Amino acid sequence: MKKLSAFFLLCLITVALTACGKPADAAPDSISTDTTGSAAQTPTETDGSGSGEEDADPNTRSFRDCTVSVVGYSLRKDENNDTALCVEYEFENNSKSSASFSTTVIPNAYQPEENESLSDAAVLEYATPKRADDLYSAMLTRIEPGKSITCAAYYKLNSETLPVTLQIRDLRDSTAKALTRTLDLTGLTIESTADTEPDGSAAS
Repeated sequence: MKKLSAFFLLCLITVALTACGKPADAAPDSISTDTTGSAAQTPTETDGSGSGEEDADPNTRSFRDCTVSVVGYSLRKDENNDTALCVEYEFENNSKSSASFSTTVIPNAYQPEENESLSDAAVLEYATPKRADDLYSAMLTRIEPGKSITCAAYYKLNSETLPVTLQIRDLRDSTAKALTRTLDLTGLTIESTADTEPDGSAAS
């Protein structure tokens, strides 16, 4: 009789633990790879990824410890007087300690040749601006949790007309989906002064 009672008690405990268990995690959302257009385009729909309203903007991605947005881009001269692509980012520190853009994400850029797919394209090398650029220096600036900063990365171009695809990845979480955007360089002129807007037009 004691063995039978113990068996029923074990069954009850098993049922109770099963009922209190956590549900299985939902499958991760997919990311849209249809990223044509420039970083300045007006978002019309979410890309189906991320953790909230920030990701309703296709130019923004929330990672584990930060939120990154592509806010503008232009053509400028680098230290070798070659044409480089300057991409401006907004970096928000969502971690519990001070952090910088350059120590939190990897902002790679790719520029396929004519009739070449993105998967075959080599990553563009980073460039250094020809003149002092506070936004370029800001990539290394550590900011406190909850703060944000605008910074800029420079890339050496293979062509001044072919589109460039950005892939910003989380440096601390290799499984996180990248923020992927394609930038159209058509019609951009090389900036000769610092008094210009990120999209290449003159500041008013």
